[in-house]
Amino acid sequence: MKLQDQRCGGCRKLLFKLEPGALVGALSIKCPRCRAHIELRPLSPSPERPERDGKDPKCGSLFPQTT
Repeated sequence: MKLQDQRCGGCRKLLFKLEPGALVGALSIKCPRCRAHIELRPLSPSPERPERDGKDPKCGSLFPQTT
């Protein structure tokens, strides 16, 4: 699998390489060359939680159901 370069936006220093989809949560680093702070987040949101296998979908709701 091809690795993606992650570079500093200020000085273009190569900070690290990673596989596509490897970043799951937020990442905050500081460039050692220009001291810029870099915040990285995954491009796609985390997958939805799986179906509840026939369990009541209203369970856990913070708001009462109005019928």
